[in-house]
Amino acid sequence: MTRLLSSVLMLLFCAILPACKLSEVEIEEMLGLNDPGEPADLTVDQLIKHMEAATDPEGKFKNAKSYILRQVIVEESQKDVDDNPFSKKTKTSVDQYESELKFRKPDFERQTSYRNGEPFACLLFKEGQAWNIDPKKNHATQITGHQLRLFRVFNSFSHPNNNLEDVFSRIDISTVYLKGARHYRVVCRTEDLEIAPYVMYVHADTFITTRMETILYTDDGQEFLYRAIPSRYEKRSGVLMPTIISTTIGEDRNDVILLKEFELNVTFGDDVFQVPEDKIKIGRKSSN
Repeated sequence: MTRLLSSVLMLLFCAILPACKLSEVEIEEMLGLNDPGEPADLTVDQLIKHMEAATDPEGKFKNAKSYILRQVIVEESQKDVDDNPFSKKTKTSVDQYESELKFRKPDFERQTSYRNGEPFACLLFKEGQAWNIDPKKNHATQITGHQLRLFRVFNSFSHPNNNLEDVFSRIDISTVYLKGARHYRVVCRTEDLEIAPYVMYVHADTFITTRMETILYTDDGQEFLYRAIPSRYEKRSGVLMPTIISTTIGEDRNDVILLKEFELNVTFGDDVFQVPEDKIKIGRKSSN
């Protein structure tokens, strides 16, 4: 299936996660859905077929057994200089790191963040369960509740076999205009009411995704608009992929995501998808 794969996967590396703490009216206003747009001239099935033909014409991604996706992330954020709420003094902080996603059917997924070649964060998903792994301590903490439900959506979203209808329980299409160009606005909702809608904008002529938006929130209850905009697409392994994506989180954080590597049908050993406890058990010798 085709989607803004790189930008959606980036949400997993953010400390901020999508959720519906806002009312439905507030969500629609932040995402611009209070403007109904114009009726679409095609169905969801027709749109999906056009999108797949535009980005995966030979079905190479759809039929892939595995893949690896590597990205470089340049993060620019505004941070307070002091604790005085009246001074409003901020400074620009820049960070750069790499992310790596390894996927193997049926649903094995490992996502690792690297800084200067050293892993500092890792997420593992397999068989419907997820773990947050500390690479330095080689310690895994199982993820449950809302976060697990969210990771299941992401895993389904990044699976080669799935299309939008396989991931989302409700999809609404309308026609809108971005910078004078006609787009299909695709509003995707899951059955989980705590997960905010994903809004994709697909160019009506090229059927390429040009923008994705959702609502993010922090543990302390703050809500932000998340927006991802690709500025360049290129063919990688026969698949049209966004190679440069600009993302914004609220007003204080801007990231640039650069596609470093995308390769299909890569061979991964079982150890790639084992939690640290599994490795300890496998390597332990029984006493006589």
